Amino acid sequence: MTSARPEPEARDPDLRRIPLFAGLTEPALALVAARTAATSVPAGTVLALEGSPCDPLHVVESGRVAASRTSAAGRHARIRVDDPPVAIDKATALAGTEHLYTWTTLSHCRIRRLPRRLFLHLVETEPSVALQTARHLATQSNRARGDFLDAVVHDPLHRTLRRLTELADADGVAALVDGQQGLADELGLSRVTVNRALQQLVRRGDIRLTRGRVELTRQERLPVAVLGGPSSTPAGAGRR
Repeated sequence: MTSARPEPEARDPDLRRIPLFAGLTEPALALVAARTAATSVPAGTVLALEGSPCDPLHVVESGRVAASRTSAAGRHARIRVDDPPVAIDKATALAGTEHLYTWTTLSHCRIRRLPRRLFLHLVETEPSVALQTARHLATQSNRARGDFLDAVVHDPLHRTLRRLTELADADGVAALVDGQQGLADELGLSRVTVNRALQQLVRRGDIRLTRGRVELTRQERLPVAVLGGPSSTPAGAGRR
């Protein structure tokens, strides 16, 4: 793992900007400030290995991280991670189990490491932390169930289009920060499969491809296309 460098306390952002700490009482906020420090972490740093204990809890203040797993056969998958600021893997910290994924920084990040014991103390004594954690875990649970159902019900074309609509901004532009490979990893598909899906969407007139981004050209039709458009291959069939 790459070593990290603590930053001067004067440069730490306001802790209340972090959802997990936003509603803390002043004594609890002071405790977190005293027990944690913002750390500058370069891209490519392994924050936690699959199978390692979830202690401390990593709070990402800025930058991008990925949670991934690679099978013995070399198949790679990546789960979605919310934009910062966010505390990652709260479910594992609560359960006291080991990390299910390897967590790696994709860009330069500011990380705050919260000891698991302190996190559990905040959950038990600070209602705002318990509520924020419950809401976050409920959102993740619903998302995971939705992703599973998409994988079972929809083919790669529909799954790719649905993810693009989720990534798109108000102008209908989805930035592929990690390229087509990153999109493929999130969907559990091969890059070749995602590329084919993108090219088919281009031919249908649903999207335009430019370097590192996708423009949705018919946003008003996307929900219909995603849920009821023509299906060429059942989910789970063929090569991925």
